[in-house]
Amino acid sequence: MANKILKLAQDRTAFIEFLHDVFIKKTGHGAFAYISISDAISLFDEYSLSSEPVDRFINDFVRSI
Repeated sequence: MANKILKLAQDRTAFIEFLHDVFIKKTGHGAFAYISISDAISLFDEYSLSSEPVDRFINDFVRSI
């Protein structure tokens, strides 16, 4: 159980770091200039339920902002 929680936390952190990097590359500002941390976590939850690759999912989201 602890391993699953740790894996989830690591996956979420990696997702948010990637999200932040894409925002910086595309807008010149980090993700939290546009969305809140709770929005980022909700976005991770949405991504987790999808079958899209993370890069496509995040790039599509950033383009929609």
